[in-house]
Amino acid sequence: MKQCLRIPAFRRLLAAYVFNELAWSVGTLALSVLVYRRTGSAIGTSAFFLCSQVVPGLLAPALVARLDRGAPRRVLPALYAIECGLFGVLAWTTHHFVLIPVLAIALADGVVAVTARALASAARTEILKPVDLLHEGNAVANFGFSAAFMGGPVLGGLVVVAGGTIAALLVNCAFFGVMAVILAITQLPDAKPEPGSVFARLAEGLAQVRGDALLSRLMVIQCLGLVFFTVTIPVEVIYAQHTLHAGAAGYGVLMGVWGGGAVAGSAIYARWRRRPTATLIGGSALALGLGFTVMAIAPSLPVALVGAAVAGAGNSVEWVAAKTAVQERTPDRWMALVMGLNESTSQVAPGVGILLGGLITALTMSRVAFATAAGGSLLFAVAAPIVLRRAVSPPADPPPVHEESELAPVQRGKSLV
Repeated sequence: MKQCLRIPAFRRLLAAYVFNELAWSVGTLALSVLVYRRTGSAIGTSAFFLCSQVVPGLLAPALVARLDRGAPRRVLPALYAIECGLFGVLAWTTHHFVLIPVLAIALADGVVAVTARALASAARTEILKPVDLLHEGNAVANFGFSAAFMGGPVLGGLVVVAGGTIAALLVNCAFFGVMAVILAITQLPDAKPEPGSVFARLAEGLAQVRGDALLSRLMVIQCLGLVFFTVTIPVEVIYAQHTLHAGAAGYGVLMGVWGGGAVAGSAIYARWRRRPTATLIGGSALALGLGFTVMAIAPSLPVALVGAAVAGAGNSVEWVAAKTAVQERTPDRWMALVMGLNESTSQVAPGVGILLGGLITALTMSRVAFATAAGGSLLFAVAAPIVLRRAVSPPADPPPVHEESELAPVQRGKSLV
């Protein structure tokens, strides 16, 4: 995996990726606290999550189709600069709070964030695929994501406690400003403009997915899996505090252990990254199902922590394995559009899972929500290898990388695999 880090453009995209995930964690925590404190309503916080995470998944693909024809070196810094400005406005609203404008800004930022993730992911893929380092690069990126996932809420909580919500939002401004500067001075792959209107190209991208039976099956089953994997999200705090009687501290420990499991899952993927995709996806979903099962029946917090660690590891491996498979199957000319669709499903499907989990818990109890997640994950673990019965392999004859380019590793004339 060290070979990936010898590529300057990949290193800078990786730094931007980690900063982005840290900013997302800090910003989500700060804004959810702000909305809840100012409205005192669960409806207000639910509306915030809907506007910041679910609805952007429906709107972003059209923006990706519009922007993927521009040079990434200009488009990505511009998107991060826009996010910097939006969080600056949100910081100002802490003293002039009105719910509807805050939700509107959160929605705009969500659309920009999903678009930036898709375009950055496409750029990383175009750098790594020609030198057959996609698995290695995604393993490195998954380490960064898992570390940000585990440390972001802690950082956000510390900043909010030390300086209040406005401090956390200004920290986000700094994160996005740094990302904009890093990528503005980075040589990235050139855009490959395609003719046609935004909606015509979006339709062509969807046709590309439908035309590849394996790619379409992969994206559909992943979307369904995400629904079950996220059923427990809205009930974890209830589970920790009222079912296990572990209090707020127990909830924090539970989430920390899940994040630790995700970091361990990154190491597992790094070790087994070249195994068949169906094996990785099915095995990691099995780990998720077993972890949720342990949590559903756990009599105490220590037992639940074991389940959380196993599920967190499975979650990490499953996500990066599925994303890598999508990248391998997608031709370069459609990479940004398909990554946009992939990012969008990762926003929308959890919204369905969250609604389902909340409904189950309202009608029954939190353990039933965990049991539902366990059953769905185990079913997914059985179905995925059957649905993905053919090996996932990349298109043949990738384009060469020129040695003199900043995008190529420093080792001249040597094989990278």
